[in-house]
Amino acid sequence: MVKCGNNIYIFELYKQKPAILDIYFFGTFNCKADAKGRIMLPVSLRNQMTPILNEGFYIKKSYYSECLELYPAQEWNKVNAEFEGVSRFDDEAQSFIRMFRHGLRSVEVDNSGRLLINKDAIAMAGIKKDVIVVSMGKRIEIWDADTYENAISATKEEKKELAKRVMLGKNNNSDVS
Repeated sequence: MVKCGNNIYIFELYKQKPAILDIYFFGTFNCKADAKGRIMLPVSLRNQMTPILNEGFYIKKSYYSECLELYPAQEWNKVNAEFEGVSRFDDEAQSFIRMFRHGLRSVEVDNSGRLLINKDAIAMAGIKKDVIVVSMGKRIEIWDADTYENAISATKEEKKELAKRVMLGKNNNSDVS
């Protein structure tokens, strides 16, 4: 609003879009899948999801692991945008995108806090009844409990070597503990 002499002028300079929230999930949770593919999410995880529940989620088979990946819609849109610059005439790139997006589905958390996962997606990840839900920053992994335990099992020395390679970027004997 600007006052100029006896006149008052009202200008709408801009409308600000609502802030996009960067949500980082945390925690590992033991859950159960029922016969219909519903997983009751723990209250502490649902509380983390509250600001973005209405936007929905996307779920897909992991490209590298035997699990499902759950992305908040805004995070999936960022991942999907990374493919925008890839030529549709590049056969190799198109094959990768096809494999990466394999099994992609939209999912929602219902009013009871259950995530309903399509039976095809459950089968792709080999999920039975016992489920481990793992926070991975801006996405969530959903694993069959036995498969997850096998994936993370390693000796102390294997864990130490992995930490060195990943965190130090080299294969030496420096201590990272």
